[in-house]
Amino acid sequence: MYSATLPNGQFPSVYTYNGASPVALDNCFNCSNLNNPKNFTTSAGPHSIVGLTSSLNVSIATALSVIPLASPASGVITKLDPATGAELPSSSTLGPIFTERAETIGKHRFYVGFSNQSFDFTSFNGKSLKPLPLLDLASDSSNVTLGGNILKSFPLTSNIGMDVRLSQNVAFLTYGVTNRFDVSVGLPIIHSAISAHTYNAQIYVGNGFNNTAGNINANYGNGSGQGNCWCVDTFTAGVPPQNASGVPNAAGLLLQEVNSSSLSKTGFGDILLRFKGTVLERQNLVVGVGTDLRLPSGDEKNFLGTGTTSVRPFLAVSLYTKPWKDWLVFSPHINVGWQIAGKSILGGQLIPSQVSTSPTIFGQPLTTTKDYLPDVFSWAIGTELALGRRNTVIVDILGNQIGWIHGIPDMVIRSVPNVPAVQSGNGTATNVTATGFVSAGRVSFGQYSGAFGYKARIAGNLVATVNLLVRFDSNGLKSRPVPLLGLSYTF
Repeated sequence: MYSATLPNGQFPSVYTYNGASPVALDNCFNCSNLNNPKNFTTSAGPHSIVGLTSSLNVSIATALSVIPLASPASGVITKLDPATGAELPSSSTLGPIFTERAETIGKHRFYVGFSNQSFDFTSFNGKSLKPLPLLDLASDSSNVTLGGNILKSFPLTSNIGMDVRLSQNVAFLTYGVTNRFDVSVGLPIIHSAISAHTYNAQIYVGNGFNNTAGNINANYGNGSGQGNCWCVDTFTAGVPPQNASGVPNAAGLLLQEVNSSSLSKTGFGDILLRFKGTVLERQNLVVGVGTDLRLPSGDEKNFLGTGTTSVRPFLAVSLYTKPWKDWLVFSPHINVGWQIAGKSILGGQLIPSQVSTSPTIFGQPLTTTKDYLPDVFSWAIGTELALGRRNTVIVDILGNQIGWIHGIPDMVIRSVPNVPAVQSGNGTATNVTATGFVSAGRVSFGQYSGAFGYKARIAGNLVATVNLLVRFDSNGLKSRPVPLLGLSYTF
């Protein structure tokens, strides 16, 4: 049964059945037990459909925490060779976009930058979100015994069609404390819009009738004992097992429409603090180290934030060639960092809470636990090509290895063969194969993207930025190519 009260903004609410209330069942074994909701549980384990939705919640939270932000490093800096007083090659490039520049902006200088990105997620582990097939392996025990057997739930499949969109507008402010140390703060405004539609749900329980009391659960039932007791595995307990003429009715085992849920919210996201210092500076080589501190200021229940503090130490290396003809400068760069996050409800599981004592409600409300969000080891390698002092082309390859220490809950496609399914309204059951996503536990995987951008110095120290972010793999949630627009000014 799926009658549950769930946290605002999380996917499992689409599994709440929104139909008629159950009524008392007639002509069944142990009717008093079968009509008592305390004898049944709503599965919330990792292999249940409710458990699978926790994997989706963590995936969205992870995507939110690893969305690359436009670097707060200044596009316009002036670096002089302390020995000769001549400008260094770094003065000509307008800097990277997603990777961090190793240089600081200079003592008592300010930088202000704004950027916009919109993510439209379309697939999960290579499967389209419209729809995503889910498989509940079930076998959850009840407190009801018939024919010497404890009644257990049977496999269930359903389709969930989702639309997941995240947009962020980020303002970055940077101040140069010294010539070798600066501090930045990122202030994001997040818009999350998520909708889900659960449909075509089916319980693989045969025809749902207990024709042979002693063969209720044997091999999913066969022959004259084809199926479990109808009263245990059904979406609508108020639907009788047969109509007035005695014809079997499979309506309680098939549900074309389960429920729909949609929500969009706009608000402050998680504030980002960045501290960076230059530890080595040569004419053609600069090395910087720093730390990002992400504070849980966004509402995690509405996917505006991650719901926990995270820390990311990083290393940035910038290289520069000598200026070529017409002041062309080739500037390779490398970044590595490791983000460690705390516990959040977006990393936890849904668990059953106290069952209602009402005889008309079958199911359980669900509450959330907290668990660690996955850690993320990130790296980037790319280059800037300065086309004179006013134009820079940037190409980057970005990688995230997710879950080395704290794995990320994942799902894989699995099939269960030879389960009896009702094929028509006459109650006839045929053995079929049930297929869908099941839990893969906590795993680690990589995500890889390419970033292709351009910076132009419009006037003075005002710099415009455009970029296109393209994912190369299909692991976890994958978005369409993401454009970025930005403006920055240094003074």
